[in-house]
Amino acid sequence: MNEKGHSLVLTLLIVTIFFILGLTILSVSIYQAKFTQVRVEDVESLHEATKAIEEAIAEMKVKVENLQLSTPAQLDIDLGTPQFGFLQQLIERYHVSIQDVTANNDIDRGKLFTRVYIISKKAGNRTVSRQIIVTNTPSFLKYAIGSREDVTLNGGMYIDGHIYAGKDFYMTNVANYIYNSQKYSEPTSFPTTSETNILFANGNRYVCDQQNGAKACYDLSPSGFMKNSAHFASSESMLPFQSTGPAVQKDQEEFIDVDFDFTLKDKLLSAAGIEAFDPQAQEQYKSLVHLPIPDLLDKLQNHFTVIDSIQKFPDAISSGKSILLTGYSSPYLDLGSLDLNDNQWLIVNGDVYLENSGLSPLNIKGNIIVLGNLDVRGNVAFDSTIYVYGNTSIYNATISGFNNKEVVLLTKGELEIARINEFQNNFSLTTPNLKGFFYTDSNAILYAVGSYINIQGGLFARGIGNQTISDTDSTGLVINAYRGSTSDRGDNISFTPPVLPDGQQATKARFVLKYDINVFINRGLGLPLVKKLALIPDKLQIN
Repeated sequence: MNEKGHSLVLTLLIVTIFFILGLTILSVSIYQAKFTQVRVEDVESLHEATKAIEEAIAEMKVKVENLQLSTPAQLDIDLGTPQFGFLQQLIERYHVSIQDVTANNDIDRGKLFTRVYIISKKAGNRTVSRQIIVTNTPSFLKYAIGSREDVTLNGGMYIDGHIYAGKDFYMTNVANYIYNSQKYSEPTSFPTTSETNILFANGNRYVCDQQNGAKACYDLSPSGFMKNSAHFASSESMLPFQSTGPAVQKDQEEFIDVDFDFTLKDKLLSAAGIEAFDPQAQEQYKSLVHLPIPDLLDKLQNHFTVIDSIQKFPDAISSGKSILLTGYSSPYLDLGSLDLNDNQWLIVNGDVYLENSGLSPLNIKGNIIVLGNLDVRGNVAFDSTIYVYGNTSIYNATISGFNNKEVVLLTKGELEIARINEFQNNFSLTTPNLKGFFYTDSNAILYAVGSYINIQGGLFARGIGNQTISDTDSTGLVINAYRGSTSDRGDNISFTPPVLPDGQQATKARFVLKYDINVFINRGLGLPLVKKLALIPDKLQIN
């Protein structure tokens, strides 16, 4: 009897255990099914919200690009507000929210065509949003790096932002450099970009893989670094960027160039208080803007406070008028700081040499026109737009932002950026040593082999047709960058490549560039004027 009782208890226990297991499995299955359903609904709602925002932006882009540029007031009439007009129609059609945040960014609606909006839509418990900027600035400001001619990337740089090659695109895994007037090439990695980049290559694409010296990408001749064309292969398929690279496509949008001479004259007139879109000044503007620059400057002198030495800056600034510095004896502007009033410009009729004294940076706030050459040395912080009619040299310098802003520097002549943080090996993808956009109407070549160059902003060389860059057979923009530590051994550079997995090696890039869209908001009246509106979208945000 006892044995029969034990058997009954054991049987009941086993049945109970299997019953509990069955319930557990059933509840887990139900939970997983509900979780999957919630996840699917979450993904679907995010997709629907993203699609609605993208469709609203696409329609707004078509509207903006077909508007006639007349006055800032007319732009507000054409776009309307979230309560009426075109923007209200977008809200109703796509069930999105549109917030006008132009005023939050200190943008003068009466003088600027810049408008900032945030388009958003709820997706369950989250919100999808995207900031867009309407502006009338040239196309080069939309790209991290680029050229209207060719773009050549030699070596292991890291780029976070779109790349524009108006003609051909070249890439290699070798960095060229010059040491004591001798030319050298050092094997390194191919470039790396962020995952969201696009390479707009409107011409052909060429790649040279040096293969540990077996195939030399460049012949080092007395004329300079000459491409070994036999080792550059045309690449219509995926390019060999290291770890991550950009999507590749042709740019279908119209590229809006900078007319440098016209822009410079426009800014001189703006500095004199003669605005292109001021109805009361339009006739005077039209009669003056076509004059040669020396004649225009002569006509405008009465509109400026004219000085011949930096000692007169305090009184000149307090006058409230733009300042013309002319007839001075030395190009070295020995300033502790320069703080111009809003809408006040400094025009220098000659060369300028800027360098800080002591350990403190030279802080410069205000827009500047230099009618000669510009040299920047040392530690300088800018909240400025600068136009240079001659050449620009940034040499052994650290350029930071002042007032959490940046510099937009446009030069008609050659742009040279060299010996920046030479042989520094403290790498960072997030800490820039040059903060701003750097543009040249000419060609440009950069060497980040001994130097360490980290730009937050952008770099663009318009290029001059078939005119080649000094010491090369290239046109447009050329960047040379080693990946790893370097040191000066006295007779040459010593190289130490990174010992890291492929996905982490970009952290040791000696040239880093991260695009900054805030330039459209921060620089305001200083940006180049073009006669066409464009819409610039920022990255999609999910909160």
